[in-house]
Order: sequence, then structure tokens, then C-alpha cells
Amino acid sequence: MIAASVAFGQPCPSARGPKWESEIRTLEGRLVFHDALRKWFELKLDQTQCGQNSIQLVQPERTGTSMEVFRGCRVRSLGPLDFSRTGYFSLDLYQEVSSVESVGNCERQQPFPDYSKARPGTAVREYRVEMHVIYEPGDHPIVFSVTSAGKELHPWQAYAGSWLTGSFILYARCGEGFVVDEVFGTPEAHPGHFDPQSSDDTAAFDPESAADAGKRDLRLGYTCVRSH
Repeated sequence: MIAASVAFGQPCPSARGPKWESEIRTLEGRLVFHDALRKWFELKLDQTQCGQNSIQLVQPERTGTSMEVFRGCRVRSLGPLDFSRTGYFSLDLYQEVSSVESVGNCERQQPFPDYSKARPGTAVREYRVEMHVIYEPGDHPIVFSVTSAGKELHPWQAYAGSWLTGSFILYARCGEGFVVDEVFGTPEAHPGHFDPQSSDDTAAFDPESAADAGKRDLRLGYTCVRSH
């Protein structure tokens, strides 16, 4: 019995013992992509697993087919389950996916656009980033507008980006070769700098404080200037 326990592990995560995560599990359900302030994938399970009807899926290494092409489809995923111990997760449990495949009929979606190699235009010396943030439950992606001398810059992903921390602080960055200059926006979100005078500086906002003050429709922004 001890040998079997070691070989097969525990079926669900446990708060006791040297290893909290579960054994490798196969899950089935419908894959939902949440396009929100923090983008994430949810597996709406066909059958309750470890007391949950939905489990968050994360795919740290894309060695196989990426989950994004299966959004909206029924899928089968493989990997261990673990507790979501930080605010970076949206559900109580997550699965670290090693492989995923569609189940039944599935109309594959296009992969997300890859902007990893997009860079600001060489003639741009400074620009302004405006962000419309709806800080409400549900899927409300940030709407970015990037302009220079009144002209819209595309793709905006070459010039700006954001991430929501586990403490629900919203950081926003400039494009490569640029640094944050002025930070502005809804006062209740406390617009400011993360680390002024540093190359790691970013624009910083506190949407939680704004929400506590009754402000959930936020207009935030910052300017960026060439670093050299």
C-alpha cells in the first residue's frame, strides 16, 4: 500500500505532507478564455473534481499545442493540480498543463497575435499612453490608446503593456528604449511611479483603492520619452 501511494501520489492537492500538489490528473471540460485585466484560462469541468466545478489552467511551457487555439471547445488536459496561493490566480485550484487536446468537434481558433518582436518606431521621440480600465467583476480588458503629436501609434503593444500584481496593483510600462515620464489619471487610483529615476521604473496605479472610493470606471495614463 505504501508503494502504491508513492507511485500514484495523491488524487487532490493536500495542505499536509512534503508535497502539496496532486498526482498527474486528466481533466475534461469546456475551455473558456477570460480577456480581463489579467488574462487567464478556465476549465469548466464536466464532473466536479476535488470539490471544484472549475479549475484554472496554466501552461508555463508551450512544448505542444497551445491552449489558446482550443478556447470555446471541450478539451482534455493533463497535469498536476495545486492550490492557488497568491492573488495572481483567479480560482482556488489550478492545473499546470503539460498537454491539452480537443474532445469531439472543435473549431480551432487562431493563435493570439505575437507582438514580442514589435518595437517603437525609430522616428518617435515621445508619446502618450491612455488606458480605460473597468475595474468590475467579469471580462473587461484594458483599452489602450497610444499617440504621438496627435497621431495614433500602431501596434500599441510595441509601445505599452500592463500587468496586475497579486496585490492588485496595476503596473504599466513603456516600449523598448523608452522610460516613464509623467503619470496621471483618476486621483482615487493614486497614479504614480514604481521606482523613479530607475531603469526599472513603471507607471503604478491602485484600482482597489479607487474601487473602495466608489470609482470603478478609471481613466489612467502616462507619457514615455526616449531613454537615450
